[in-house]
Amino acid sequence: MISAEAVGWKVGGAQILEDVSLTVGAGELVGIIGPNGAGKSSFVNILSGVTRPSSGRISLRDKDVTQASATRRARMGLARSFQTSALFDGLTAGENVRLAVQAAGTASFSPFRGAGSSTTHVIDELLGRVRMPGRSRTLARDLSHGDRRKLELAMALASEPAVLLLDEPMAGVSAEDVDGLTEIIGEVRDAGVAVAMVEHHMHVVLGLADRVAVLHHGQLLAVGAPTEVTADERVQQAYLGEAL
Repeated sequence: MISAEAVGWKVGGAQILEDVSLTVGAGELVGIIGPNGAGKSSFVNILSGVTRPSSGRISLRDKDVTQASATRRARMGLARSFQTSALFDGLTAGENVRLAVQAAGTASFSPFRGAGSSTTHVIDELLGRVRMPGRSRTLARDLSHGDRRKLELAMALASEPAVLLLDEPMAGVSAEDVDGLTEIIGEVRDAGVAVAMVEHHMHVVLGLADRVAVLHHGQLLAVGAPTEVTADERVQQAYLGEAL
């Protein structure tokens, strides 16, 4: 569903990513791990179109999108979340989702257009999907950090994406919310969406991922089944420490 072929990215004279190749298929979740500064978020930015690579090729649903904008890729079925929350804090949870639903629709987008009955049904369905039933009227600023992450997922799912990129979805989330978010992401994958997820919570990655990719100093150190990757001595030395 999405693939990177020999992707490289330079900033000035610094090589941030070098010769990174990775694919994610429909209904597959690939966990992307590595030390801080390994290039994980930079790689997600390139996959989503926020950043253009210096070399290599990005394909989305068998189409070359290397030069395509983030907006174009979103229209082709790609959605993503960011490390930091990106919500309209002065709007309710339902209003945030409404904007995402309207933006994903074929009609001309207007933030001032009210939600019709069909849109209201979709909003309620999306909030229910992320375990937030009855929270439609709660202001985004009043939500817990865990619920803010869930709301971001609901907004990303509003476009019914074929590919979902998640950049540290558990960052700052309390321990009691991690399991719920993990369950929701697993359900998205099981529904046939291709998911690439950057995450530092190893128990989340090992519990969810079909494959794990390890970035180190901007290069792909290893990729494979979770048990294979965690047993790799190079990965243990670079990131995991002692054998798990």
